[in-house]
Amino acid sequence: MKHVRHDSTLAVHAGEDRHGRKAALTTEIAQTSVFIQPTLNDLRKLAEGKSDAYTYTRYGNPTITAAEKKIAALEGGDACVITSSGMSAEMVAVLAVCQAGDEIVSMLDVYGGTVKLFQDILPRLGIKVHMVPFDQLDRIEKHFTRKTKMLFLESPTNPTLRCADLTHLADVGHAHKSCVLVDNTFATPVLQKPLSLGADVVLHSCTKALGGHSDLTAGAVIGARKWIDPMREMMIRTGASLDPGAAYLLIRGLKTLELRVERACVNAFHIAHFLDEHAQVERVMYPGLPESPHHRTALRQMRDFGSMLSFNIRGGARSAERFMDSLKLWYLATSLGGVESTVSYPVLSSHVGLSKKMLQQFDISPSTIRLSVGIEGHEDLIADLEQALAKA
Repeated sequence: MKHVRHDSTLAVHAGEDRHGRKAALTTEIAQTSVFIQPTLNDLRKLAEGKSDAYTYTRYGNPTITAAEKKIAALEGGDACVITSSGMSAEMVAVLAVCQAGDEIVSMLDVYGGTVKLFQDILPRLGIKVHMVPFDQLDRIEKHFTRKTKMLFLESPTNPTLRCADLTHLADVGHAHKSCVLVDNTFATPVLQKPLSLGADVVLHSCTKALGGHSDLTAGAVIGARKWIDPMREMMIRTGASLDPGAAYLLIRGLKTLELRVERACVNAFHIAHFLDEHAQVERVMYPGLPESPHHRTALRQMRDFGSMLSFNIRGGARSAERFMDSLKLWYLATSLGGVESTVSYPVLSSHVGLSKKMLQQFDISPSTIRLSVGIEGHEDLIADLEQALAKA
């Protein structure tokens, strides 16, 4: 039986094999926009598609390639394309699969930026998107037509941590000959591997936990080459490429991904239980709580429950504001997945500008506060939450 390497080993070594060579221990930054061709014959081979040499960083770069191989290995995919942001990766994926006249079926419970892309931008390109509320996913099949080319899923969801049954929904998508794409940003490949659950393509905002240090912006799509090769071509043509320096930072962050995620999961577990018992907290949204309606789904398809959680504070918007302004250790920041613990206010950040009706469908209110749990001591994080709740 072939030995399968652990995620922690892949995070360190995949895409960076230097055994048998005199080389730097870390991947070097190929900080260049263009690569020299030794002879005209080398250029001719490139033009004829007979060479895989690097020519121009928008087309490919060895530092970026190392990061792509590492992420592909972690997700269990044949190939990966890294782009300049999570949203650019999403756009590249959509444009590679869909064209004017095609349709997408998507969960409504997705990142707010995705909602705006699907509602405001894609219709201008002639691509129609059917947004399905979470409580209607058991009837999602009725939204498929002969024009449907993609099923877009996210689990756990941002910010309410709802968990969709990815295997069942992938079966529905495939029954209608659609590419099934899953945004796996919240879970990370350490906790959930959508390709093994039936997805065709996995999407990441690498800005978040994959980078892990809040110092880069990047995105990625991973899957079989039949899906990823057209997405690479779309990335090249639309100019959505990543800078090699950012790719280097991403490689560095990925090497500690499992360690960071595991520590953050432990912290989130303790924090969720603390909040669940606090009188000032109305409700905690975290799939690790046994009473969560998403607990069983998370147990089935995730290794742990993640570093993200949200809660509704008693007293509405004014209490939420007092709470967030009273924090001394947690930072108010709109991103997530870094080593520092951060707090976010969805109605003014990730889901700002959405209609009141849509916010109700998301189960987001002015009382909703999202926490991205970092790697600090959970006792310190809880102490800060406790003093801030006392002032709310």
